[in-house]
Amino acid sequence: MTHPAWLAPPNDSTAPVRLDALMHYWLGQRAGTVAAKTLRADQDLLRLIPRAYLSRDVSSIGPQEVMGILSGLRARGLSELSVRRHRSSLSQFFGWCFRTGLIGRTPVDATVEPVAVTPAEINPFTSDELEAAWAEWSGYSPVLADVMLVLARTGLRWSEARALSVADADADQLVVSRSCCEGASGRRLAAGQVRRVPVVPRIRPIMQRLLAGRDADELLLTTSFGSQLHRTAVLRRLNWPLTGRGRRLHDLRHTAAYLWLDEGVAARDVRDWMGPTRLAA
Repeated sequence: MTHPAWLAPPNDSTAPVRLDALMHYWLGQRAGTVAAKTLRADQDLLRLIPRAYLSRDVSSIGPQEVMGILSGLRARGLSELSVRRHRSSLSQFFGWCFRTGLIGRTPVDATVEPVAVTPAEINPFTSDELEAAWAEWSGYSPVLADVMLVLARTGLRWSEARALSVADADADQLVVSRSCCEGASGRRLAAGQVRRVPVVPRIRPIMQRLLAGRDADELLLTTSFGSQLHRTAVLRRLNWPLTGRGRRLHDLRHTAAYLWLDEGVAARDVRDWMGPTRLAA
């Protein structure tokens, strides 16, 4: 039986097999056999690996190419933990290619050392640094610059920001009751995790603009096209490796706590507004 190239069985080696076509086939085999979170990490490879690699024959991908892929993930602003997770997906994929006879050796495990994971240091923006970064982000995308500022002044997690609707907000506060991780459907937070977060004066004009003329069921924080936020695309649009000033996206959440405390807010209130988290003493 003849199969389309993108669904060719792994033992059909009569012609070069593109990396992306083979990954699609592999992901189809993985579905239903691994945990949903693992599958989402595997699926992210097709979005994160540069097209120049995806269009190549799988047998032409060697250790140097794998190192280039991992370096590219770091350049996008992904944490070392995320890089390690995607390296594991690459290891699983190339291990499968090796076991099916498509390649003579895996370019991941044999020559590439595992990514070392060290505890991430909290590195919040100061008020002046945040304003300078916001001005720079605005040069790339005023809409996404405002999204970053809202994150930095509310302590929202990225998954919470993606799920926030117009109905969850007014000019004075946000009600955080849902979460939506990328590659997954949204979920409601447990009752003990639902929280109300004040809207500080700095972002009140932004909130008023976001709420004006919008339907209650619309997403509150979106791209300039009204689409749901996607981390990699947002960081790329804002040129985060340059404009992020060495911070992770998650440092915006810590920035909110730092600024509240600096403004004299009681630590107990900050904990309530941040939700379950660890605050440095």
